[in-house]
Amino acid sequence: MLELAMANLIKNGFQARYVETGADAKALVLGMISPGAAVGVGGSVTIRQLHLIETLRQQGHEVYDHWQEGLSPGEIREIKLHHITSPFFLTSTNAITLDGKLVNIDNTGNRVAAMIFGPQQVIVVAGKHKIVADVDEALRRIKDTVTPLVARRRGDNTPCAVTGKCEDCDSPHRLCRATTILERKTKGVGTFSVIIVGESLGY
Repeated sequence: MLELAMANLIKNGFQARYVETGADAKALVLGMISPGAAVGVGGSVTIRQLHLIETLRQQGHEVYDHWQEGLSPGEIREIKLHHITSPFFLTSTNAITLDGKLVNIDNTGNRVAAMIFGPQQVIVVAGKHKIVADVDEALRRIKDTVTPLVARRRGDNTPCAVTGKCEDCDSPHRLCRATTILERKTKGVGTFSVIIVGESLGY
């Protein structure tokens, strides 16, 4: 599955790499980012598990992280706008299909927007457990596994946070608002690298 997914990612215009550990992924990502370049970071548990934000800041990078504590709604919006304009954008993906598609569901849309348009280089880091057979399985994975976990982490009052599966709710706190399927790397970004890790990272 891993080899097939990687081969199809490359066929679809993405650069695909495999590393064994999160430490390997961190080192690879750091080596891909130009010295002093600004870096946007999407909403990703995976990226934060690798402690990339702290290391990038220690190296002198301006990092746009909207998960910082104490930010006002206006400051959060400004940071999210920088995700599109930053030369580098780091995030993960909800699922990778065997035919080389990236499937994501977003609440605000800043993460998927920056994966589609703006940055000179998009870098996605994903554990190999996110590889699925097809788009249908990807959507099931996101709605019945990923989103309930995200809702619980955020403390959102959604049905899925209680039941652990999608209820296709009308809650004002609903997280599933924008579904994207990247069938190919878009022409709106420069290079797009997908680093698959042989460890379970993120959801």
